[in-house]
Amino acid sequence: MAQLSRIEDPLERLTLVQDRVRKSPPLPAEHRCESNRIHGCATKVWLLPECRDGICRFQVDSESLIVRGLASLITEVFSGTPSSEAADFESKIIERLGFARMITPTRLHGLLKLEETIRAFARSSKLDQAP
Repeated sequence: MAQLSRIEDPLERLTLVQDRVRKSPPLPAEHRCESNRIHGCATKVWLLPECRDGICRFQVDSESLIVRGLASLITEVFSGTPSSEAADFESKIIERLGFARMITPTRLHGLLKLEETIRAFARSSKLDQAP
């Protein structure tokens, strides 16, 4: 994230995000299923959440390279955090890096739905771990 924030040109930042995600493997086909799909996104987005020992981890994939890149930024912010923190955290990473002004309102809405889904998963994981 720090590397992205040092880049002044938002288009250059977006190019870097796309290049990063191009190099990362997609979700395996068995995880690109309806039960992992984030509804409310213009393109298909899949989230694979996991919580082990109270720590949340997230993997994401999308049919769109731009959405996959932006969604991966969101999941990176939340991955590795305790469910108690992730449950109420709002990353605002898309806004802070200037991407919210560059994407359509529909895409922004889908990314906000992704973040909402992550928080809901963290809340349910937090409840599962309550004594």
